[in-house]
Amino acid sequence: MAGQRSHVNATGFKAWLKRTRRGSRERLNRVLARLLGTAEPRRAPLADDTRRVLVVRLNKRLGNILFLTPMLRTLAASLPAARIDVVIQDARQKALLETLPGIGRVWIQDKSLGASLRLLRTLRARRYDLAIDPSGNSASNRLAIALSRARQRMGFARSDQWVPLTHAAPRPRSRHQAQQAVELLASSVTGKSWDTFDSLAVFPSDAADRAAQAHWVEAFGATPVDAPVVAFFTQATGNKQLNDAWWSAFREQITARLPNARLLQICPPGMAAPTDIASVCIPALDVLAATLSRVDAFVAADSGPMHLAAAAGVPVAGLFRSTSPAAYAPLGPDCVSLSGDALTPEGAVDAVADMIARRRTSGAA
Repeated sequence: MAGQRSHVNATGFKAWLKRTRRGSRERLNRVLARLLGTAEPRRAPLADDTRRVLVVRLNKRLGNILFLTPMLRTLAASLPAARIDVVIQDARQKALLETLPGIGRVWIQDKSLGASLRLLRTLRARRYDLAIDPSGNSASNRLAIALSRARQRMGFARSDQWVPLTHAAPRPRSRHQAQQAVELLASSVTGKSWDTFDSLAVFPSDAADRAAQAHWVEAFGATPVDAPVVAFFTQATGNKQLNDAWWSAFREQITARLPNARLLQICPPGMAAPTDIASVCIPALDVLAATLSRVDAFVAADSGPMHLAAAAGVPVAGLFRSTSPAAYAPLGPDCVSLSGDALTPEGAVDAVADMIARRRTSGAA
């Protein structure tokens, strides 16, 4: 009992300490924002010679990095003479961004202090014309653009925004982070017409496509697949994941509803491959994207692979058990989100059947 009480007390102390630190940080941010920062929107034209652009998104979640792609494509289309560099944290995601139009370098922030300082010196030496923080609540993003020496700095105006921004957008109207990032451009810049994009997108390289074909042959054999392929991913973090019974019912019902369809399970690295169904386990994200681009429909809970499939141009049925589709829906052609009473195996099968029917009609046309 004494050991249990000690554990509870230690856990409670850690939670209190975390809350205290968060509260202190928030109070400090508000003070700095009043003294130095940008609490109110500040719209201004871009400098005519804006050519070197830096976008900072220091977050490892795959979905959050893919949410950058509509904004990056908007920048490339609207500033065709610009070179766009990006700073992210996960090297595995680099291949997804560096093949986008207009992208120059994709920098990786290493965990070590020494590597981070070297990267900061490199970025400062490049003297960017514009540095962008596409999210409104990342202290790491703010620090990076504040130290970048960029002559123009863009982000969202907030009561705790302590960075002195030259271009500050008001509170975004959209809830979805990908749409907020695009909205940031139009809401903070005057005198500029933006060619905007509203879907996620990735463009795997030829090498990634060849590797994907090898995985495809391993899953289905060398004979071309002449039936619709429905891929699915059963994993998700925390409460977002649906249980095994849900997925078993989905498999049974889709087999009954679409008996000619081929099923393909996408397995995360380290998961044992199922023996009763075609499957692939592909750690390289660009190769996984190229593989997903071959399927006719994809079903997954709110997760990185769900967003990757949408970015690859696949019709996606996103399953939302605990998160909001308004904020995290798959953004792509013919994608749908299922939540609440619609979040059933039958609802997912209906969505897939509709997707395949539309693809057949479109292909016939």
